[in-house]
Parts: sequence; structure tokens; C-alpha cells
Amino acid sequence: MLARITVPLIATAVLIFACGPRNQNSLVAARPAVADTVVSATVRVDAAPGARTVRFALSVINGTSKRVELNFPSGQTHDFVVLDVTGREVWRWSDGRMFTQLMKNRLLESRDVVTYDEQWPAPPSAGQYTLVAVLHSDSHPVEKRVDFSVQ
Repeated sequence: MLARITVPLIATAVLIFACGPRNQNSLVAARPAVADTVVSATVRVDAAPGARTVRFALSVINGTSKRVELNFPSGQTHDFVVLDVTGREVWRWSDGRMFTQLMKNRLLESRDVVTYDEQWPAPPSAGQYTLVAVLHSDSHPVEKRVDFSVQ
């Protein structure tokens, strides 16, 4: 008889605890500090005069004292997009490429740097362009823009 009463009471107590009100301060305190998850990036463009290619590099830096995990929803880790002065896309590194549909991750130790570099073969003409470098990480997405010129 005692078990018939105790089990429903315990189940009810667990349900009330799980669905009950929360102190908002305790939820905020449980989140990691922003300084512990800072991943920064630098972008380099090498557009030498008269060169037949333009080289791009996206360097991702773990600026924390802890290991950081970069989670990618597919095999595509990064992309480079070139825009003309009107903002129209003139080249995208990932166009025509195929990527696995499996999730992927990369661990960056404290102060580690990973660099993704690619080249834009045969730019269409001399002029001003904007490079958009993108890190496709779900956990630490990055997008950087850099203006450059081709001569």
C-alpha cells in the first residue's frame, strides 16, 4: 500500500521540479563567459600586379586559454566570395565543388591557428573587389570582408 502512494508522489514531485519556475540569474551564470569562446580571424589577400591568380588566406585563431571545438555541418569548412564594386558576386570558391554531408569538427588548442588558403584563377579584369571570407562553423561562425584591387 505504501508503494502505491510513494511512487506517484515521487513522480509528481519530479515533474513539478522539472517544470517549475527558474531563477533567471542561475541560468545566466550557467552560460560560459564570452571571453572563453572568442575565436578571431584574419584575412590575407595577395593580388600581385600582373599575376594570373589572386591568393586568399583565412586564418582562424583560438585566442583563449582553453581548447575550442569548431563544428561544421558538412565537409565544407570555409568559403571565399569575390564581389565587384556594385556588390555583384563574380567568383565563389565553392562553386562546382562537392562536399560531404557529414558533420565535421576541428579542435583548436589554446592560441592555435588554422589557415585555409585558396586561389582565384584568372581574375576577369583589373578593378576594385571585395573578398568575403567565411568560416562555416556552427559553433564559431566567422565572416570577414576585405577590399582589394587587381591591376
